[in-house]
Amino acid sequence: MAQLDRPPTDDTDLCIGTRLREFRMAQGYSLAKLAAVTGISDATLSRVENAQTLVSAHNLYILSQALNVDITAFYEPAAHPIRSGIRSVSRAGEGRQIDTARFTSAVLAADLSNKKMHPAIDVVTATALDQVGGMASHSGEEFLLVMEGVLVLHSEHYAPLRLNAGDSIYFDAGMAHAYLTPDGTPARILVVNSSEPDLGDAAPVSSSSS
Repeated sequence: MAQLDRPPTDDTDLCIGTRLREFRMAQGYSLAKLAAVTGISDATLSRVENAQTLVSAHNLYILSQALNVDITAFYEPAAHPIRSGIRSVSRAGEGRQIDTARFTSAVLAADLSNKKMHPAIDVVTATALDQVGGMASHSGEEFLLVMEGVLVLHSEHYAPLRLNAGDSIYFDAGMAHAYLTPDGTPARILVVNSSEPDLGDAAPVSSSSS
């Protein structure tokens, strides 16, 4: 698993556990049932709810799909549902900031819930798979554009792929993957994930499978 085994450090981190419990209970899920649906252990879920550990961005995405909420709802309770004609503007430097083991992320269109696409600008600095908890997969499709720096895309069926500024790739997000850099120099990337309801194949993959 790619969760971070250290205590939450600010009010935002503490809010995630509270919101997770609220969403789980609203769906009538026990910890065991949510664990079975998501593949995240009930022990990990309990630690997140009780503010004893952080949750990775990947696992938070899986939880949002299982609980039928937008990932931004864990941070922005007032997010608005999608309706005809709606739009969302994110100015330069704006975006809901999320820090994870995998990257620092600025979530775009955070004021909209139940989106079919999930855009974010991420900054990647990790250089090894064990730094990010190995490769991970999730439902849907993924688009990546390197805005600055050099990125190395690891995926389960292919050799590591070096992508330079201006390069992009579109791929099946059900294929386990991870983003790294060659030497730790930050790579700034635009990532867009699509939402899919089927969580059957969503699972973390250890670094030994690469």
